[in-house]
Amino acid sequence: MTHENDSLSPDTDSRSSRRKPGRAPVPQTAAEWRELLAREELPPEIDELRGRGRRKAKRRWRSARRDARTEWIREERRKTPTSTAIPVIALIVAAAVAGASWLWPDHSDAGTAKPQTTPTVEAPEAQPSTSPTPTVSAPAVADNPTAVAKAFVTAYTTRRPLEDGSHKQAVQRAAPYASTPLVENLERHDDRDFNQLVAAQATEATPTKVGIGPPGGKDRPAPDTSVRVYLQADVTLDVKATDPYSYTRHLTIEVARADASSRWMVTRVLGLKE
Repeated sequence: MTHENDSLSPDTDSRSSRRKPGRAPVPQTAAEWRELLAREELPPEIDELRGRGRRKAKRRWRSARRDARTEWIREERRKTPTSTAIPVIALIVAAAVAGASWLWPDHSDAGTAKPQTTPTVEAPEAQPSTSPTPTVSAPAVADNPTAVAKAFVTAYTTRRPLEDGSHKQAVQRAAPYASTPLVENLERHDDRDFNQLVAAQATEATPTKVGIGPPGGKDRPAPDTSVRVYLQADVTLDVKATDPYSYTRHLTIEVARADASSRWMVTRVLGLKE
Protein backbone atom coordinates (compact mmCIF):
# COMPACT_ATOMS: atom_id res chain seq x y z
CA MET A 1 0.00 0.00 0.00
CA THR A 2 1.33 3.43 -0.88
CA HIS A 3 1.03 5.94 1.93
CA GLU A 4 -0.07 9.49 1.35
CA ASN A 5 2.99 10.81 3.14
CA ASP A 6 5.25 8.82 0.85
CA SER A 7 3.56 10.23 -2.26
CA LEU A 8 4.08 13.81 -1.03
CA SER A 9 7.64 13.44 0.20
CA PRO A 10 9.41 13.70 -3.20
CA ASP A 11 7.69 17.04 -3.99
CA THR A 12 8.38 18.29 -0.48
CA ASP A 13 12.02 17.32 -0.74
CA SER A 14 12.27 19.07 -4.11
CA ARG A 15 10.87 22.35 -2.74
CA SER A 16 13.11 22.08 0.31
CA SER A 17 16.17 21.60 -1.86
CA ARG A 18 15.28 24.73 -3.86
CA ARG A 19 14.72 26.91 -0.71
CA LYS A 20 17.86 28.78 0.27
CA PRO A 21 18.67 28.48 3.95
CA GLY A 22 18.50 31.66 6.07
CA ARG A 23 16.25 33.77 3.77
CA ALA A 24 13.56 35.74 5.59
CA PRO A 25 10.00 35.18 4.40
CA VAL A 26 8.73 37.77 1.93
CA PRO A 27 5.81 39.86 3.28
CA GLN A 28 2.57 39.10 1.49
CA THR A 29 0.23 41.81 2.82
CA ALA A 30 0.32 45.56 3.32
CA ALA A 31 0.35 45.12 7.09
CA GLU A 32 3.37 42.83 6.88
CA TRP A 33 5.19 45.35 4.70
CA ARG A 34 4.50 48.17 7.19
CA GLU A 35 5.77 46.01 10.01
CA LEU A 36 8.92 45.18 8.05
CA LEU A 37 9.64 48.83 7.27
CA ALA A 38 9.02 49.87 10.86
CA ARG A 39 11.60 47.32 12.06
CA GLU A 40 14.29 48.54 9.68
CA GLU A 41 17.44 49.51 11.52
CA LEU A 42 18.89 52.97 11.04
CA PRO A 43 22.35 53.34 9.49
CA PRO A 44 25.14 53.46 12.11
CA GLU A 45 25.79 57.13 11.31
CA ILE A 46 22.25 58.06 12.35
CA ASP A 47 22.01 55.60 15.21
CA GLU A 48 25.03 57.20 16.87
CA LEU A 49 23.43 60.63 16.88
CA ARG A 50 21.42 61.94 19.79
CA GLY A 51 18.61 64.35 20.44
CA ARG A 52 17.36 66.75 17.83
CA GLY A 53 20.12 65.97 15.35
CA ARG A 54 19.20 62.28 15.38
CA ARG A 55 15.50 63.00 14.82
CA LYS A 56 16.25 65.35 11.96
CA ALA A 57 18.66 62.91 10.28
CA LYS A 58 16.18 60.07 10.75
CA ARG A 59 13.41 62.01 9.03
CA ARG A 60 15.65 62.89 6.11
CA TRP A 61 16.84 59.29 5.78
CA ARG A 62 13.31 57.89 5.75
CA SER A 63 12.24 60.56 3.26
CA ALA A 64 15.11 59.56 0.97
CA ARG A 65 14.09 55.92 1.25
CA ARG A 66 10.50 56.72 0.33
CA ASP A 67 11.64 58.69 -2.70
CA ALA A 68 13.92 55.84 -3.78
CA ARG A 69 11.13 53.28 -3.38
CA THR A 70 8.70 55.41 -5.37
CA GLU A 71 11.16 55.92 -8.19
CA TRP A 72 12.09 52.25 -8.25
CA ILE A 73 8.47 51.14 -8.41
CA ARG A 74 7.82 53.60 -11.23
CA GLU A 75 10.72 52.21 -13.21
CA GLU A 76 9.75 48.60 -12.54
CA ARG A 77 6.24 49.18 -13.82
CA ARG A 78 7.71 50.06 -17.20
CA LYS A 79 9.54 46.75 -17.35
CA THR A 80 8.46 43.13 -17.59
CA PRO A 81 7.15 41.94 -14.19
CA THR A 82 9.55 39.73 -12.24
CA SER A 83 9.18 37.49 -9.25
CA THR A 84 8.23 39.00 -5.92
CA ALA A 85 11.45 38.30 -4.04
CA ILE A 86 13.84 40.04 -6.48
CA PRO A 87 12.10 43.48 -6.48
CA VAL A 88 11.81 43.43 -2.69
CA ILE A 89 15.51 42.78 -2.12
CA ALA A 90 16.58 45.28 -4.78
CA LEU A 91 14.23 47.91 -3.34
CA ILE A 92 15.61 47.59 0.18
CA VAL A 93 19.24 47.70 -0.96
CA ALA A 94 18.74 50.63 -3.33
CA ALA A 95 16.84 52.69 -0.76
CA ALA A 96 19.44 52.05 1.94
CA VAL A 97 22.33 53.03 -0.34
CA ALA A 98 20.55 56.12 -1.67
CA GLY A 99 19.58 57.33 1.81
CA ALA A 100 23.04 56.83 3.28
CA SER A 101 24.88 58.46 0.37
CA TRP A 102 22.51 61.42 0.35
CA LEU A 103 22.87 62.12 4.05
CA TRP A 104 26.56 61.30 4.46
CA PRO A 105 29.09 61.81 1.64
CA ASP A 106 32.22 59.71 1.44
CA HIS A 107 34.17 60.04 4.70
CA SER A 108 37.11 57.90 3.59
CA ASP A 109 39.24 60.98 2.88
CA ALA A 110 39.57 62.93 6.08
CA GLY A 111 41.23 65.87 4.32
CA THR A 112 38.35 66.48 1.93
CA ALA A 113 36.43 69.60 2.86
CA LYS A 114 32.70 69.17 3.33
CA PRO A 115 30.44 71.38 1.27
CA GLN A 116 28.94 74.16 3.33
CA THR A 117 25.65 75.91 2.82
CA THR A 118 25.93 79.50 1.73
CA PRO A 119 23.74 81.71 3.94
CA THR A 120 20.97 83.55 2.20
CA VAL A 121 20.91 87.23 2.65
CA GLU A 122 17.49 88.67 2.48
CA ALA A 123 16.94 91.93 0.64
CA PRO A 124 16.18 94.97 2.89
CA GLU A 125 12.58 96.03 3.24
CA ALA A 126 11.31 99.11 1.45
CA GLN A 127 11.84 102.32 3.40
CA PRO A 128 8.91 104.58 4.35
CA SER A 129 8.15 107.74 2.40
CA THR A 130 10.37 109.77 4.74
CA SER A 131 13.51 107.91 3.61
CA PRO A 132 16.20 110.01 1.89
CA THR A 133 17.30 109.66 -1.70
CA PRO A 134 20.99 110.62 -1.55
CA THR A 135 22.41 111.17 -5.01
CA VAL A 136 25.54 113.12 -3.98
CA SER A 137 27.99 112.60 -1.17
CA ALA A 138 27.18 114.64 1.90
CA PRO A 139 28.77 115.02 5.33
CA ALA A 140 27.16 113.04 8.10
CA VAL A 141 25.18 115.00 10.66
CA ALA A 142 23.77 114.18 14.07
CA ASP A 143 20.38 112.47 13.95
CA ASN A 144 18.29 115.20 15.56
CA PRO A 145 15.84 117.69 14.04
CA THR A 146 18.03 120.80 14.52
CA ALA A 147 21.15 119.29 12.95
CA VAL A 148 19.22 117.81 10.02
CA ALA A 149 17.37 121.08 9.38
CA LYS A 150 20.61 123.10 9.39
CA ALA A 151 22.33 120.69 6.99
CA PHE A 152 19.35 120.80 4.65
CA VAL A 153 19.06 124.59 4.62
CA THR A 154 22.80 125.08 4.13
CA ALA A 155 22.89 122.72 1.15
CA TYR A 156 19.64 123.97 -0.38
CA THR A 157 20.45 127.69 -0.23
CA THR A 158 23.97 127.27 -1.64
CA ARG A 159 23.63 128.28 -5.30
CA ARG A 160 26.18 128.17 -8.15
CA PRO A 161 24.32 129.37 -11.25
CA LEU A 162 27.14 129.01 -13.78
CA GLU A 163 28.27 125.63 -12.50
CA ASP A 164 24.87 124.11 -11.74
CA GLY A 165 22.83 125.38 -14.69
CA SER A 166 19.55 125.06 -12.73
CA HIS A 167 18.27 125.04 -9.17
CA LYS A 168 17.89 121.22 -9.32
CA GLN A 169 21.54 120.77 -8.43
CA ALA A 170 20.94 122.61 -5.15
CA VAL A 171 17.99 120.32 -4.48
CA GLN A 172 20.20 117.28 -5.06
CA ARG A 173 22.81 118.60 -2.62
CA ALA A 174 20.07 118.82 0.00
CA ALA A 175 18.51 115.45 -0.94
CA PRO A 176 20.44 113.38 1.66
CA TYR A 177 18.58 115.29 4.39
CA ALA A 178 15.13 115.35 2.76
CA SER A 179 12.32 112.94 2.02
CA THR A 180 11.77 111.68 -1.50
CA PRO A 181 8.42 113.51 -2.02
CA LEU A 182 9.98 116.84 -0.95
CA VAL A 183 12.93 116.40 -3.33
CA GLU A 184 10.58 115.65 -6.21
CA ASN A 185 8.35 118.62 -5.34
CA LEU A 186 11.25 121.10 -5.16
CA GLU A 187 12.62 119.90 -8.50
CA ARG A 188 9.25 120.33 -10.23
CA HIS A 189 8.81 123.98 -9.23
CA ASP A 190 10.76 126.99 -10.40
CA ASP A 191 13.05 128.80 -7.91
CA ARG A 192 12.81 132.57 -7.70
CA ASP A 193 16.12 133.06 -5.85
CA PHE A 194 18.02 131.10 -8.50
CA ASN A 195 16.45 133.17 -11.30
CA GLN A 196 17.43 136.40 -9.53
CA LEU A 197 21.02 135.19 -9.20
CA VAL A 198 21.12 134.44 -12.93
CA ALA A 199 19.76 137.91 -13.68
CA ALA A 200 22.46 139.47 -11.48
CA GLN A 201 25.14 137.41 -13.29
CA ALA A 202 26.11 135.92 -9.93
CA THR A 203 28.56 133.05 -9.77
CA GLU A 204 27.76 131.87 -6.26
CA ALA A 205 25.49 132.44 -3.27
CA THR A 206 26.88 131.09 0.00
CA PRO A 207 25.09 130.97 3.37
CA THR A 208 27.33 132.69 5.91
CA LYS A 209 24.96 132.42 8.86
CA VAL A 210 22.30 129.78 9.49
CA GLY A 211 20.20 130.00 12.64
CA ILE A 212 17.76 127.22 13.60
CA GLY A 213 15.11 127.67 16.29
CA PRO A 214 11.43 127.18 17.09
CA PRO A 215 8.99 129.12 14.93
CA GLY A 216 6.93 131.95 16.34
CA GLY A 217 3.37 131.41 17.42
CA LYS A 218 1.79 132.55 14.19
CA ASP A 219 4.31 130.63 12.07
CA ARG A 220 3.86 127.29 13.86
CA PRO A 221 1.54 125.02 11.82
CA ALA A 222 0.94 122.50 14.66
CA PRO A 223 2.37 121.36 17.99
CA ASP A 224 5.51 119.22 17.94
CA THR A 225 5.27 115.47 18.52
CA SER A 226 7.73 112.62 19.02
CA VAL A 227 7.84 112.05 15.25
CA ARG A 228 7.30 115.59 13.88
CA VAL A 229 8.99 118.89 14.73
CA TYR A 230 8.63 122.38 13.23
CA LEU A 231 11.63 124.70 13.04
CA GLN A 232 12.44 128.13 11.63
CA ALA A 233 15.66 128.73 9.72
CA ASP A 234 17.11 132.24 9.40
CA VAL A 235 19.75 132.34 6.63
CA THR A 236 22.11 135.12 5.57
CA LEU A 237 23.76 134.66 2.16
CA ASP A 238 26.63 136.46 0.46
CA VAL A 239 26.49 136.69 -3.32
CA LYS A 240 29.49 136.84 -5.65
CA ALA A 241 28.48 138.88 -8.68
CA THR A 242 29.49 141.93 -10.72
CA ASP A 243 28.07 143.92 -7.83
CA PRO A 244 28.33 141.70 -4.69
CA TYR A 245 25.44 141.84 -2.26
CA SER A 246 23.83 139.93 0.63
CA TYR A 247 20.27 138.82 1.35
CA THR A 248 18.37 136.91 4.04
CA ARG A 249 15.73 134.22 3.95
CA HIS A 250 13.42 132.81 6.65
CA LEU A 251 12.07 129.30 6.16
CA THR A 252 9.58 127.31 8.22
CA ILE A 253 10.57 123.66 8.04
CA GLU A 254 8.88 120.41 9.00
CA VAL A 255 11.25 117.65 10.17
CA ALA A 256 9.73 114.21 10.67
CA ARG A 257 10.48 110.50 10.99
CA ALA A 258 8.43 107.34 10.45
CA ASP A 259 8.86 106.08 14.02
CA ALA A 260 11.17 106.33 17.01
CA SER A 261 13.79 104.09 15.37
CA SER A 262 13.90 105.96 12.03
CA ARG A 263 16.08 108.86 10.95
CA TRP A 264 14.91 112.46 10.99
CA MET A 265 14.35 113.99 7.54
CA VAL A 266 13.06 117.34 6.28
CA THR A 267 9.63 116.56 4.85
CA ARG A 268 8.20 120.02 4.02
CA VAL A 269 9.28 123.62 3.47
CA LEU A 270 6.17 125.47 4.55
CA GLY A 271 7.09 129.13 4.29
CA LEU A 272 9.74 131.29 2.63
CA LYS A 273 10.07 134.92 3.63
CA GLU A 274 12.56 137.61 2.70
